[in-house]
Amino acid sequence: MSLAQANKNLKYDKRMTENKINAGEMTKEEWQKHLEQLPDLAHNVETFTMDGKNTKDDDNH
Repeated sequence: MSLAQANKNLKYDKRMTENKINAGEMTKEEWQKHLEQLPDLAHNVETFTMDGKNTKDDDNH
């Protein structure tokens, strides 16, 4: 993968967005629009307790 392609893949990387906004490479509006277009994946969440047990499994037993 080229460096240009790697940078393109990182455009919306959460760890990079603040720096990109501060450097003028991305606007806050562009970032917000990207966030609004992301799918809602809340149904894929798996909760767990601090002891590592899955709470869904605990409910079933």
